[in-house]
Amino acid sequence: MGEDLRHTVDGEPVEEFFRRHLAGDFLLWSPNIQAEAFLNWDRIWAVRTIAHGTPRPFATGASLPDGWAFESKGRTVDLDDFMRNEFVSGLLIVKDDQVRLERYAMGLSRERCWQSSSMVKSLASILVGAAIHDGAIESVEQHIVEWLPELEGTSYSDVKLVDLLRMASGIDWSENTDDLRTDVADNYIKVIAARKPGYVLDYQQTLGKANPVGTQFYYNTGDTLLLSYILSRSTGMSVSDYCSERFWKPMGCENDGFFLLESDGGHEVVGSCCGATLRDYAKWGTFMLRDGVAENGQRIVPEGWVAESTAPTAPNFVFDMAGGRGVEGAGGSVFDGYGYLWWNRDRGDFQALGSYGQWIWVSPESNAVAVILGAVPRHPYMSAEQLELHGESAHLGSEMRTDFVRAALAEMS
Repeated sequence: MGEDLRHTVDGEPVEEFFRRHLAGDFLLWSPNIQAEAFLNWDRIWAVRTIAHGTPRPFATGASLPDGWAFESKGRTVDLDDFMRNEFVSGLLIVKDDQVRLERYAMGLSRERCWQSSSMVKSLASILVGAAIHDGAIESVEQHIVEWLPELEGTSYSDVKLVDLLRMASGIDWSENTDDLRTDVADNYIKVIAARKPGYVLDYQQTLGKANPVGTQFYYNTGDTLLLSYILSRSTGMSVSDYCSERFWKPMGCENDGFFLLESDGGHEVVGSCCGATLRDYAKWGTFMLRDGVAENGQRIVPEGWVAESTAPTAPNFVFDMAGGRGVEGAGGSVFDGYGYLWWNRDRGDFQALGSYGQWIWVSPESNAVAVILGAVPRHPYMSAEQLELHGESAHLGSEMRTDFVRAALAEMS
């Protein structure tokens, strides 16, 4: 037993080996790993801190009455049932700038971060708006090769910033998080887990076209990494520092957050898995309710940006969770469209959405934000009763969540 157990037989440090494989398979994690890993995201991946400034905590208002329950698919559901059935780690409703409901589970607390999955795409949309307001970016109609000359002569040559924001680049990319052989797994998650600098950008230069640019919505997480390069090259700052100065601090976020990095010391990944606390996620929504004006009174995005970015303008919007292009799939019917990295719901509501049950629901009509964080497991790990609820919703959380938000906001009105 004289072998060096600190390294694999191939010479890789064992810590790196386990971290690389753990992170690389995160799309299919079991419940034994999921919740604890979501709490310890910054220990598994390369990250960069989003520094907070002076906190501006929300005021506290009256909560839901004791014993409150709501109806969902013919059953009466109380808050304990809801958190159990929807695998909820954090639940928060802020209405009229007051916390009206706040609950924690799975080890989450007010000061701890939980990973966002794809909700961070909506934060990237805010930062693009900020860069336009600051004059670093002239317009969403600019071609992205103005910031990414590496893409000149590739299938991205005619792609505009607005095409990235609407998921309409037309690039031939495969996105199915149930299949570890698709681009989003093989050429994005796995290589970010392995911390390979520049890999995704290099790979994108080899891709062809699946649709003419600007003609078809297709959910493409790989494209969002380009936004990181655009933001950092246009502003002259890291995305983390820019976010800290132009959003986190003006909004009075209570705690530091973090962005996932593509590699050690590399570019921020603005399309996947940042970290923030439950209350600081709510700040994203209240910022949108304030029409892009921060809590310190600063206008952060141009007037009209909130309405523009949340309008359902993505072309030929259909959404298939299994990665089909231009077809309606499971869960697609619950969305009314897609804006600039925001999902549209009915009644003028919109949403930041992330895998495994990460939701920020913004209701302008109710002047309210609902944040739901969780660890929704994959279907093979669910019981028959759980599958009855979640069978048509993949890994995003079932429509019980929508029923909860609607009922809770109605109760608070």
